[in-house]
Amino acid sequence: MLTDPYIQQLVHIMRRVKNKEVLNFSNNHEKKFPKNVMLRIKSHSPNTLLPKDLTSWFKEHDIEVVNKRKGNKKYDAVFSGNYLESTMDFFKRFEQIHNSCKQDGFIVIDLPFSVNAGWFAYQPNLFKQLASQNNYDFVYFKVLDHSGLFPITFEHTKRLTDSTLSESLYKHDKTVNMRINVTFKKTTNEPFSFKDPE
Repeated sequence: MLTDPYIQQLVHIMRRVKNKEVLNFSNNHEKKFPKNVMLRIKSHSPNTLLPKDLTSWFKEHDIEVVNKRKGNKKYDAVFSGNYLESTMDFFKRFEQIHNSCKQDGFIVIDLPFSVNAGWFAYQPNLFKQLASQNNYDFVYFKVLDHSGLFPITFEHTKRLTDSTLSESLYKHDKTVNMRINVTFKKTTNEPFSFKDPE
């Protein structure tokens, strides 16, 4: 789903992967953008021509989008899209994303933070653990509503408690449609691992 927070995140990552090749795990990025999505993109990236879909938008910025991984090839950035959102095997799929990304490449995630039509709502501490256990650097780490207003930026070095999250959400009338947006930089070529924290 191309929510406003995800568009902001894509605009942010485009500057880092110019003239590179990215892998898109989503199955909905080839769909034609509706007018409201094109206008949101234009508001965050005013110099872009109005794109008809994600592939043409990225091509305009000299970024090649590949929708299917070729063999064991690794990419400069990997977009999870709805590949993670519509599964009960989050860690298995995340490992595939990890394995598709080059060292010093980027993993771009946009997932529901609260009530949604998928199986789960994702919490910031999960991504902090993923980063810690796999030596990822945080490039982008925010929670936003669909409008993209009042972003909550997390301090990735501190554990988040219920009270910290509650205090951060006071500007939001409705937290139902909020999304968590994370971009990791993969700093090593170590295999993916995740164990329950002690």
